[in-house]
Amino acid sequence: MIGFGGGFDGELEGQTCSRANCSNPAGWNVNWRNPRIHGPERVKIWLACAEHLDFLHDYLDARDFPVVVTPLSEPLERLPEIVHGVASPSATETETVLP
Repeated sequence: MIGFGGGFDGELEGQTCSRANCSNPAGWNVNWRNPRIHGPERVKIWLACAEHLDFLHDYLDARDFPVVVTPLSEPLERLPEIVHGVASPSATETETVLP
């Protein structure tokens, strides 16, 4: 089971990956939401180490959830709108959207 990371809380040291049984240091926020339940202002954050970043992103993407990956120190306050599976251009310039 995948755990829920707390996201960036002002403290970068000691943040660990949200992948089950992983205790590696996190370097990335996997920002996501379930669009069937929440609007773009709701952002859930899983933390990811380099080893599990693709796995966590792909897990959410396979379920058609909007997913945006950002560095650990740059969480999002809002996710882009999704129109037919494509993020609108309202995404911030600092984010990295993985394919």
